[in-house]
Amino acid sequence: MKTITAILTGVLLGVVAFAALRLAFVRMEQPPHYHANFALFVDGRRVDLSADQYMEDVASCAMGETVLPKSRVHLHNNNADVAHVHHQGVTWGHLFTNLGFGLGKDHLALDDGPVLTEGNGRTLKFILNGQPQFAVHNELIRSGDRLLVSYGSESEADALRTQFPQVANTAEEFNQRPDPAGCAGAHQHTVWDRIRHAFTG
Repeated sequence: MKTITAILTGVLLGVVAFAALRLAFVRMEQPPHYHANFALFVDGRRVDLSADQYMEDVASCAMGETVLPKSRVHLHNNNADVAHVHHQGVTWGHLFTNLGFGLGKDHLALDDGPVLTEGNGRTLKFILNGQPQFAVHNELIRSGDRLLVSYGSESEADALRTQFPQVANTAEEFNQRPDPAGCAGAHQHTVWDRIRHAFTG
């Protein structure tokens, strides 16, 4: 009986010592939080994405282990210029889907129904950080990116010259600010979170 008690005590002390070492030396990673700028033009006019329907409601942000698609990338505070990214592996296609649009290399599905495709002198153009792109729907959103999506009769050169300058350049400014309204952006890990992480990883 003493042997079993000694073994159990040793195992318990080993688990506690291991957890204490993890608690002391292993840091919990903060989820990513960065920003990018973008604009959408259809037939030469900028699409206004500042309405409430395009915004992520702060109250709906999940703070648990579950990561909802809209928690990964979204807009806040009726600011249509700034995409807030809170998860690795988020693409421009994810953002447009969360806004109610569909985006592919050869189509733009608007949130109110029509699907715009190339033809009749109109083309779909993507300009990322001042460089024309073949497609962006599977392109990862990177901190500080500036994206123009343009559908219409203007040439790529005209879109670059007249529309791309209207894409905001404020992402880095937002990166320097705290984001109290962001999903997990202001969440600090509690002592209990750290203890649980020490045992479960």
